[in-house]
Amino acid sequence: MNCLEHSLDQWHRQGGYLVLRKSTHWLVPHVLHMTDKHELTHYAPPTNLPTPLHSLFGFRGRVLVDDNNPAERMSKTGIFFGTLALLVLGGVWAIKRVLRPIS
Repeated sequence: MNCLEHSLDQWHRQGGYLVLRKSTHWLVPHVLHMTDKHELTHYAPPTNLPTPLHSLFGFRGRVLVDDNNPAERMSKTGIFFGTLALLVLGGVWAIKRVLRPIS
């Protein structure tokens, strides 16, 4: 979940806020980072992703400033599975950062 990794990195470095909205690709949440000055960034793919697994386990993309996509309504199913994915993948992010060699 590249968007989660990017947003957690920025949140850890700069503070600010995490913002969740429905992904424009699948039913999972998309994670964005907002600074204290309300500058919004997020990691996004350049085109539609071929499968939901790509949104969870990595894709090539770029960091975008601002978000012009509509914040659509999340389904209860999307909220449930998205919360599980955020919990697990957020834990993986934390473990990777703790185990990362200090350089």
